[in-house]
Amino acid sequence: MATRETYTLLDGTKHATEVVVIEGAQSGPTAMVTGGIHGDEISGYRAAETVSGWDIAQGTLIVIPRANTVAIERGTREGTSGDLNRLFPPGKKPNSELAQALWEAIERHDPDVYIDLHRSLGIYNVQPGYVGQAIFPTAAGDALEHARDVAALLNEEKVPWYMPLHKYRAGDPMPESGPLIANKVGQDRDTPAYIVESTSFLLDLDTRTDWTTRAAEALLARHGIERTGGN
Repeated sequence: MATRETYTLLDGTKHATEVVVIEGAQSGPTAMVTGGIHGDEISGYRAAETVSGWDIAQGTLIVIPRANTVAIERGTREGTSGDLNRLFPPGKKPNSELAQALWEAIERHDPDVYIDLHRSLGIYNVQPGYVGQAIFPTAAGDALEHARDVAALLNEEKVPWYMPLHKYRAGDPMPESGPLIANKVGQDRDTPAYIVESTSFLLDLDTRTDWTTRAAEALLARHGIERTGGN
C-alpha cells in the first residue's frame, strides 16, 4: 500500500504551498506533477489536487497542487512577481523567491518525469495564439512519442465525435530558450516534461478537469507510475 507524506514549501510566507509525496510499496521511477502555476486556471489545479489523492503501486509521485497560492487566491494568472511560468530561464537561476523554491523542490526530488497542468482559453492550431487541447513535450527522451500516444488516447476515450475541433494533439517540443518551468526541466536536466493544456472554449470546468486528469494519469503510466486507487 502506498504511503503519503506532506510538507510545506515556503512555510510561513504568503507563498506557502503543500507538497504531497506518495510512495509506492515497490521501488520505481519518480514523477512530479504541478497545478496552479497560473492562478486563474482552475481545471489545472483541480486536476493536480485529484492526482495528489491517488495511490500508486511503485515509484514515487510528488504533487504540488497549488503552486502559486497568491495567484489562486486572487483568481488571476499572475502572482506577486508577474507570470510565474516566465521566470524559469534555462541555464540560469529562477527569477523569484517562489520560482526558486519550486526549482529547489524539483532538484530535491530529482524526478524522472515532470508534468505541469494548465488551461487555455482557445484551441491550438485552430484559434491563433491559443494552446488548448495540446500536450507540449520537451525534446528529452521519448516525450514527443508519449505526448502523441496520450493525445490519441484522450481523443478515443474522452472527446466526443461531434467535437472534432477539441481533439487533442501533441504540440511541437518546447523551444530551447523558453522560460517555462517544464522547459527548464527538459533543458537543464534532460528530463522528459510536459505541459498539458485543456481549453475552456465550449468545455465546462468539470469536463476539462476530467480530461486534464486523464492526461496526467496516462502520461504517468507511460513513465512507469501506475495509479492503483484514489478518487
